[in-house]
Amino acid sequence: MSGHDDRAQDDALLREVVALRAQVAELHRAAARHEDTGGITVAEREELLREAERMAHFGTWSWDIQGGRVSWSNEMYRILGFEPGITPSVEAFFAAVHPEDRARAMATAEQAQADGVLPLVDCRIVRPDGSIRHTTTCGSYLFDAQGQARRMVGGVLDRTEALDAELVLRRTLALLEEAQSSAQLGSWRYEPATEALEWSAEFRRIAGLPPHTTPRVEDFLACVMPEDRKLFQRRHLETLQEPAEGMIDGRIQRASGEIRHVRVKGIVAPSENGRVELRGTMLDITDQVRLREELVQAQKMEAVGRLAGGIAHDFNNLLTIVSGNIELFTEQFGRTVELDDCSQALESAANLTRRLLAFGRKAQLSLRVVDPNQLVESTVHLMQRLVGDQIGLRTKLTPNLPRINVDPVEIERALVNLVVNAKNAMPQGGLITLSTQATRGEGPSWVEISVTDEGVGVSEVDRPHIFEPFYTTRLSSGGTGLGLATVLGTAEQHGGTVRVEGKEGSGSTFVIVLPESRSASRPATPEHGLPNRKDEPETRVPRTLLIVDDEFKVAEVTRRMLLAQGHSVYMACTHQEAEIIWRQHGAAVDLLICDVVMPELGGPELVRYLATLGTEPRVLFISGYNEEATHAELGHPFLAKPFTAVSLAQAIEQALAE
Repeated sequence: MSGHDDRAQDDALLREVVALRAQVAELHRAAARHEDTGGITVAEREELLREAERMAHFGTWSWDIQGGRVSWSNEMYRILGFEPGITPSVEAFFAAVHPEDRARAMATAEQAQADGVLPLVDCRIVRPDGSIRHTTTCGSYLFDAQGQARRMVGGVLDRTEALDAELVLRRTLALLEEAQSSAQLGSWRYEPATEALEWSAEFRRIAGLPPHTTPRVEDFLACVMPEDRKLFQRRHLETLQEPAEGMIDGRIQRASGEIRHVRVKGIVAPSENGRVELRGTMLDITDQVRLREELVQAQKMEAVGRLAGGIAHDFNNLLTIVSGNIELFTEQFGRTVELDDCSQALESAANLTRRLLAFGRKAQLSLRVVDPNQLVESTVHLMQRLVGDQIGLRTKLTPNLPRINVDPVEIERALVNLVVNAKNAMPQGGLITLSTQATRGEGPSWVEISVTDEGVGVSEVDRPHIFEPFYTTRLSSGGTGLGLATVLGTAEQHGGTVRVEGKEGSGSTFVIVLPESRSASRPATPEHGLPNRKDEPETRVPRTLLIVDDEFKVAEVTRRMLLAQGHSVYMACTHQEAEIIWRQHGAAVDLLICDVVMPELGGPELVRYLATLGTEPRVLFISGYNEEATHAELGHPFLAKPFTAVSLAQAIEQALAE
């Protein structure tokens, strides 16, 4: 409760005490004159006085200044806790005052005798049984015809019950304010006829208004964002004409510039004076709005990721067909400039699909447990030429970091993306800092790899969108908008995330957050790539192989590559065809080369089914969806599309060697 409310209550109490004091004084004067008012006897008046004092918890006293005689009413005895037989005296009264209040009360009484006026005095009374009563004492002087003070009369108001009730009320109000603060729910009351308005403390806090501001509709509307203000103003005018229940969602801008989303509700109810008023709440829904936006963004990113992964899968199948046929053509007719150009274009296309798969969280990962500092140092060593002479590179590496279980190639690509992004933010040159640190919480530790630049920073407009695919601020310089989306996809596929720090105009820091390694290193899986003659085995052992792929042209070009290597090859494009071949020749098949994702019956399901037919196959899985490489349930080696004849031959030998 505010100090203003305390002063109002004290003023009301003072008026009540003064009125009671005047009534008691008049009754005393009437009793002294033995007047009979309205046919009521003196005894009846005294009984009425006692009853009034009992109901008001107001005891009266009188002091004959000249004679020194003191008298107390029955209620005065009760307040002090004395038995009626005790002789009243000034000394007995002050002896009942609490020791901590006694000196102040006596000093006030002495000053009153000098001034001729006894002000209100608050003090505590300690009863003989040890209980404490909170009281307010008042008094008046009665003068004789010569103007001399001959008598002093007054009263003691027992405020204990009122203070207890006030304490309960204060606690209740404090609990209500605490509950409103926890729920971020402010309350308000508005009377259209008089335009009387009240706000709770939480209402003011949500709106960013000072605690002691006098509630005014105009002040609240000034806080509403201009785009939403017309709606609030129109609803206010409608309320003045005809109060009605309703709800409005809008935005509040605080004096600090912070924007909060609010939901204002109101109901029509009768007021204490019989008029109609509106009572309602204002709920801060900023967190809910942000969560909803994040959910929509996550759903959008998931949908785009699935689309990107699907496109990359189909594209990888096409690349496998093209690259395989180029290899076969080169094998027959030799290398030419035209074929080399095609191979380079295919390599670029393969890189693009890798970026799409990374964005879609479906990239092939060859996980190894590595030291993050060594990973950063090796990446920086490779990047100095990339950034040029105008850009400086430095590292700030925290020693003894936890190790991380990552695909080093993918993390290096992510760091290169961030460094290139930092370089583009500093066209006039500057310094790029790569730093590492560990963060530890209640759960597992995390390793943070940061890339900091001295560029223009990220604007508040761009910040919510920078990780969206195809969103770029560098259209004029050929930005694709896939760089940061790919970095985020790579981090999330490793179980981490990426965040951006810094304010517009003061540079940016992009932080890759990765979990600490809690498992042993996994063996690397074969990497995809285009022809590399020097890696080709010098000798090959002819094998009997079965290819199963629902894409006929992929299966066909794979078959021809294997035939060129001297193998015997069966080919199937459906699980029914694969079953027929397996029943007839399964015992002679050295290796089953099987696509993972196929209609009706996927690769793993087909392998398990063929094993029930009597001969358990040895398997090499292939797929344009590279995420299957990290799935432990495959249980067999994996080769990602697009693959070359060399990488296919290596994968076959490794699969048969296991």
